[in-house]
Amino acid sequence: MNIKGVGNSYGRYTEAYKKQEQAASRQTQQKTDKLELSDAAKKLKSEGIDPKMMTEVKTKIESGYYNTDEVIGKVADEIIKKFSEES
Repeated sequence: MNIKGVGNSYGRYTEAYKKQEQAASRQTQQKTDKLELSDAAKKLKSEGIDPKMMTEVKTKIESGYYNTDEVIGKVADEIIKKFSEES
């Protein structure tokens, strides 16, 4: 006995695959990073940065100083303080 299906399902799967690929392609294209400098940052850049201070910051970043609980707590406190002032 030979049983034949109704219609050709190959085209249906091919079309679904194409739609999935197109959706994935659109998602990939839409994800872009963007960097915007504030006016304050632009002003600091134009004024120049003290090389000694820059070296100190780089050293602290490399040593993990900014990842300590103490520093994270201070940053969190300042954020809360800033939002409290706006209310």
